Amino acid sequence: MSKDRNSIAKKRLSVTAYLILVIFAIAVLSVVFLLVNYRRSSDYSFTDDGVLDLRNWNDDSSPIILGKGWQFYPHQLLTPEDVRRDRRVQATTGEIEYNCYENVQITTEGWRDLGSSATLKQAGNGSKTEPMESFGFGTYCLDLVFSSTTDYVTINLPNIAQSARIWVNGKTIRHFGIVSTYEAAYVPEEISTDIQVEPSETGHVEIIINCANFSAPNGGILCSPCLASTSSIELIKYSTRMYLAVLIVLWIGFLIGGLYISQTFQGKSKFYFFMLFFLFEILYENFDPAVTLLPGSWNYLLRVTILIFMNYFSFLFYVSLYPRGASKLNDKIRYFESIFFSLISVLYILTYWCFPRFLYQRSSVFANFILILFTNLYCMSKVFYMVRRHEHGHYLYTLSVMVTSFLHFSVFIQTQYYIPITLHAFILIFFTLIYGSYFIMDYVKTFEKLSFHNKNLESAVDEKTKYIAKVNQDLLRNHEKLLENEEARKKMLSNVSHDLRTPITAIRGYVELMLNAKEPLPREQEVQYLKNIHTRSTQMEQLISDLVQLTRLESENDTLDLMPISVKEMVHDLYTLYHAECEGTKKQVLFEAPDDDDLLIDGDAKKLLRVFENIIVNAMKYTREDGIIRIICHRYGDPAMLGGNAVEVIVKDNGVGIPPNEVPYVFDRFYRAENSGINKTGSGLGLSIVKSIMDKHGGKIWAESEEGQGSEFHIVFRASEFNFDEEPEEEE
Repeated sequence: MSKDRNSIAKKRLSVTAYLILVIFAIAVLSVVFLLVNYRRSSDYSFTDDGVLDLRNWNDDSSPIILGKGWQFYPHQLLTPEDVRRDRRVQATTGEIEYNCYENVQITTEGWRDLGSSATLKQAGNGSKTEPMESFGFGTYCLDLVFSSTTDYVTINLPNIAQSARIWVNGKTIRHFGIVSTYEAAYVPEEISTDIQVEPSETGHVEIIINCANFSAPNGGILCSPCLASTSSIELIKYSTRMYLAVLIVLWIGFLIGGLYISQTFQGKSKFYFFMLFFLFEILYENFDPAVTLLPGSWNYLLRVTILIFMNYFSFLFYVSLYPRGASKLNDKIRYFESIFFSLISVLYILTYWCFPRFLYQRSSVFANFILILFTNLYCMSKVFYMVRRHEHGHYLYTLSVMVTSFLHFSVFIQTQYYIPITLHAFILIFFTLIYGSYFIMDYVKTFEKLSFHNKNLESAVDEKTKYIAKVNQDLLRNHEKLLENEEARKKMLSNVSHDLRTPITAIRGYVELMLNAKEPLPREQEVQYLKNIHTRSTQMEQLISDLVQLTRLESENDTLDLMPISVKEMVHDLYTLYHAECEGTKKQVLFEAPDDDDLLIDGDAKKLLRVFENIIVNAMKYTREDGIIRIICHRYGDPAMLGGNAVEVIVKDNGVGIPPNEVPYVFDRFYRAENSGINKTGSGLGLSIVKSIMDKHGGKIWAESEEGQGSEFHIVFRASEFNFDEEPEEEE
C-alpha cells in the first residue's frame, strides 16, 4: 500500500512539475513574442530645419517605424495653412503662435504620454498649456524628405483614437468620424488605414493628423505608423490574415475530428461548448481593426460582445467537464452558477448594445476586466476543487484552465505590434497545440491499448473457439457414446432379463412339479429337482454378482489397491490349480516363463487374479476334451506398447475359435459368439469385467482368433520399476 501511495505521489509531483514547466514556457515565449513583435522606433536623422531625412531610403529598404520626431499641438485642431504660417513666423521672429511639443514619441497611451524626450515650446502670446487628459483634441505633425526619384510610399496607421482627419501635403486624404472641438458634434470611429503618399517635386511630404476623442480611455495616435513600400505593407497584412486562416483551419480540423471522437464521450456538451469557446476566441481576432474594419462603433461593439461570449462559453465548457454525480457540492450549485453567469453575460451585452457610449470608457474596460477575472478565478477554483474528487482529466483540465486564464488576460495587454498579431492570438496557437497534442497522444495510447486488447481478444477468441470445437467434438463423441450405451443398456436389459428369466422359469417349473404331484415323488427325483434348482439359483447369483462388480469397476469411486505383484508367480499359481483339474483328462495346460525375471508390475492383486482366472477359464471352457492351453509370460519389448517396458501374458488354445467378424465384440457385455452354444454357460460378463479391470490399470488386452483353430488372448501391463532380484548397493 505504501509503495502505491509513493508511486502516486511521485506521479503527481512529476505531472505538477510538467504543468509548471508548460506555464513557465508559455510565459517566457509570450515575453519573447512581445519583444520580437514590438514596433520600435527606427533610427533616422533630421535636417537642420527639423525634417525627417529619408533621402537614402528606397522601396527595397527595410520598413521604417515612425515612432519619434513628431510635433504635437495640444488642445488645437490646426490646418496645414496654420502649421505653415506658424513655421514662417518662427523662422522670422523666433516665436510661435501655438503651443507645441517637439520630439514627441508615439505610445499606447496616446497624447497622455508623449514620451520622455518630448519638450514643450510656449507661444509668445503667453497662453498656458494644460496637460492632455483622456478626452480632448490635438494635432500631430511630421515632415519627411525623400529622394527626388521616389514616386510613392505607403504609410500604415494601425490605430488612432477616436476620430481623425489626415492631411498630406496640404490635402485631406482620409476622414474618420467627425473631428470637433465640441463633444456634441464629435462622432467616433475606429481607425486602421494605409495611405499612399506622393512626395512633392523636391521630395518633401508633410503629414498632419487632427485627432479628437471624447469616448475612449486614450486619444491620439496609439501605435507608431510604419513607412514602407506597398508590397511590404501588404505582406505584413497578409501575414496576419494567414495566421488567422491557420487558426480557422485548426478549428475546422478540431470540429471534424471532434465529431468522431465525441461519439465516445458520455456527454457531448463539453465538446460543443469547447468548439464555441474556441470559435469566439478566433472571431475576436478576426474583428481586429487591422483585419476587419466596420464603420462607426460596430467593430468595437462586436469585439466586446465576442469577448463576453467567449468568456461565457469558457465557463460553460469547464462546467460541462464534470457530469452530475461527480461531486455533491457541484450538483447543488450547478444550476445556480449557470443562471448567475448567464444573467451577468446578458446584462453586459444588453448594456453595450443599448448604450454604445459606454464602450470606450475607462470604467467599461475595468468592468470587462473584472468580469474576465472573476470568471477565470471561479473556473480555476472549480477545477482545482474537482480534480481531487473526479478521476478523469486531472492534468488536462488543470493545464487548460491556466492557459485559458493567460489567454483571456492577454486581451487587456496593449502594445505596439509590428505585425498585427496580438498576444492573445499567439497564445491561442499554444492553446490549440496543447489540446491537439493531448488528444493525439491520448488517441495513440487508446489505439495502442485497443490494439493490445484486440490481439488478446483475438487469441482468447481463438482459444475459446478451439476449446468450444473440442467441447463440441467431446459432446458429439459423448452423444454417440450415450447412444451406444443406451443401445447397450437396452441389449443388456434384454440379456439380463433373458438370463434371469431362464433360471427363474426352470426353478418355478421344478417347484410346480413338486407341489402339483398327486403322489409323493421318489426321493431320487426330489433330490434331482433340488439339485437343478440349486444350479439355477447359483447361475442367478453369479449373474447378479458379475453385474455388481462391473458396475463398481465402471464407477469413479472404485479405487485400486496398488502394490508390487509378480505376474509370473500369480499366473503360475493358477496354472498349478487348473493343471491339477485336468489330471485324468486329455486336456493339457502348459506354462512358460523366464527363470531370471519375476515380471513385476504395480496392480491390485484381487482384481488381477480375476483377469487371469477369467481368461484361463474361458480357454478351458471352449477347448475340446483333447485340447491344449498354453500360458506364456514374458517381458514385452516393443517401444510402441507402453514405452517398451511392459509385461505380457498370452493365453492360447486350440479350441473352437471366434468368427472374424465377431472378434471386436468379445469384450462387450453379454456377448457370446455364434459358435459358443456348445458351452453356453456363465453370465456373459466375464470379458467385460476383464476389460474394465485392464482399463483401470492402464493396460492393454486384445484377442486374436481363427474359427476352428483356436483363440489367443494378449494381456499387457506396464512393468514396475522395482525388481526383487536386484540387491541393494552397499554403502561405501
